[in-house]
Amino acid sequence: MKDSIELIKDNAKNYPDRIAVIDGKRKISYGDFIILVNSISHQLGPQSKIVIDLDQGIEAYALIIAILNVGGTYCPLSTAAPLERKKQIINEFSPDLIVVSSEEKVLELNPIDSITFTSLLSYTNDTDVDISYDGEDIIYIIYTSGSTGTPKGVRVCRKALNKFLEWSIPTYGANENDVWGQFSFLSFDLSIVDIFTCLCSGATLYSMNNLSAKKFRPAGEIENQKITVWHSIPSAIEFMIKNFQSRTYNFSSLRLMSFCGEPLKKHQVEFLLEKNNSLRIFNTYGPTEGTLFCAWQELNVTNYLDLSLFSMSIGKGIPGWSLQLNGLEEFEEKEITIYGDFIGKGYLGNVVDSKFKEINVDGQLVESFETGDLVNEVKGNIYFSCRKDRQVKLKGYRVELDEIDFRINEYLNLTSVTLVNNEMLYSFIETTDGINDSELRNHLKTVLEEYKIPHGFYPIKEIPRSQNQKVDFNMLKGKIT
Repeated sequence: MKDSIELIKDNAKNYPDRIAVIDGKRKISYGDFIILVNSISHQLGPQSKIVIDLDQGIEAYALIIAILNVGGTYCPLSTAAPLERKKQIINEFSPDLIVVSSEEKVLELNPIDSITFTSLLSYTNDTDVDISYDGEDIIYIIYTSGSTGTPKGVRVCRKALNKFLEWSIPTYGANENDVWGQFSFLSFDLSIVDIFTCLCSGATLYSMNNLSAKKFRPAGEIENQKITVWHSIPSAIEFMIKNFQSRTYNFSSLRLMSFCGEPLKKHQVEFLLEKNNSLRIFNTYGPTEGTLFCAWQELNVTNYLDLSLFSMSIGKGIPGWSLQLNGLEEFEEKEITIYGDFIGKGYLGNVVDSKFKEINVDGQLVESFETGDLVNEVKGNIYFSCRKDRQVKLKGYRVELDEIDFRINEYLNLTSVTLVNNEMLYSFIETTDGINDSELRNHLKTVLEEYKIPHGFYPIKEIPRSQNQKVDFNMLKGKIT
């Protein structure tokens, strides 16, 4: 398969008038998009290292493609991240250039190495650059806090992205009739799946850069923009469920929805299939360290019940990635180790807790990553159970916190998050109404052992989440009284 950048250039050459990106009220064709990419490319040196502090949208997408066009490496910041975290990442990444959205951010981050995006356009040259690519070159570094809370930059090489696209382009089957909803922020590697699979396929990328729309109106965005392909974390479905409580939305435009980053739950799948029973749903799995995601399971109205446990099956490894299930003495479940030629190339800098290592597979040493994710294997299907750090021991008993949340949701049909504080269990339940503690407690006693019953239940209007919409456990702990 051709390099990802060559595929995008081919689409610009063959379909110059086709819409590449919709960004609010703005649209840009493939022809104009590649002119913008080439203009930026001439402003960047070969193999440039660029930090991006921009919201998702036309400018950010063009900059990312331009960086890869010159054989460079990009590192996206979360625009909402604290200043000190940004500076920590910048210091470790040591970029040639920092591209920001305003002069205020230039002064805030680094006046010497920072530049606004508009400054990149002061020189216009729409001719292509002539640079050869090396598959081993690092093309992006995404920072993930992991389970320790310490930012770690995952290094991913060009050949790994191209290998992933070799699978994702035909599997998603996006084409000129598709509008792909780009939900995730650039600092989250789900955005890379969106940007490259969509633009390499010649489809239209719809940028959801409105935070309010992300959290409160995703169903409305699907209906209004006639989105056909959706890719996000499963928590976005909970936002859609809230939308439908106020009014019914039309999901008939959707043909495929893809989820990653969290366990996909049965009630979420059922909600989607009730709205569109011809919908294809991809449940995917993979940590940032594995390069995007490395396993998938297709779900539909005929098979989802057979592939449901506490969450939906994560399926099998995609070509180029292999999963090894390792038994651990302290856990009933097995831990996933990913191995192969296309996992991340370790962390940037010295990270003492790195789980990257060589393992012996069939007499050969191969690169691997220990995920810390625990799974159950039932009738040949793999089901995510919990993180090692979400499985705790209390009073000598093993407790899976996600199991408690599953049982609460099963009974109340509400989202909950259970955590441990001072050796006691607490469950936060997302609702605008109160919780009947004794009624809920009595029900849980019928489905859970006594030691798994939470000490307290906290109704909460909204589960606090990070910019990537993952649960903010530290903020929840601060609410325990």
